[in-house]
Amino acid sequence: MKKLTSSIVLIGAMIVSPAFASLDEDTATVSMDIALFAAVTGLDNFVLSTTDVSGGAGAVYSGSDTYRLESNGQVRVSLSGNDLSNGSDSVATSYALDSSGISFDTTEGVVHNSEHTVSAEAILGDVSAQKAGAYSSVITLTVAAL
Repeated sequence: MKKLTSSIVLIGAMIVSPAFASLDEDTATVSMDIALFAAVTGLDNFVLSTTDVSGGAGAVYSGSDTYRLESNGQVRVSLSGNDLSNGSDSVATSYALDSSGISFDTTEGVVHNSEHTVSAEAILGDVSAQKAGAYSSVITLTVAAL
């Protein structure tokens, strides 16, 4: 009986085949391309102030704001802005990103997610070189692919 049971199991194993036998197969690669992207967030208006006598000859006004730059690859950040003005008068104004120039490049081959600083400084001329009043200018941060 032992011999008969073994034979039946062996024959049963040879007859039973998978319900869906593979007749053919193929492969494909699934891919995607992520575009270079960057975002500047958190840049707000800021006011220049002085520790000198306000309105006095040669008074230095300065101020800054922080912003976040996030990118998934290497980018260049550039700052542009004009002298502060009140319509008819203007005050010489200089700008900087992270206290060193008006542009910088992020590191090649890595993502970037850091806070940075934009700053401005305006120096008055002689007392009569500019009218008293509110002065302003618009700055623009531009992020470009390299």
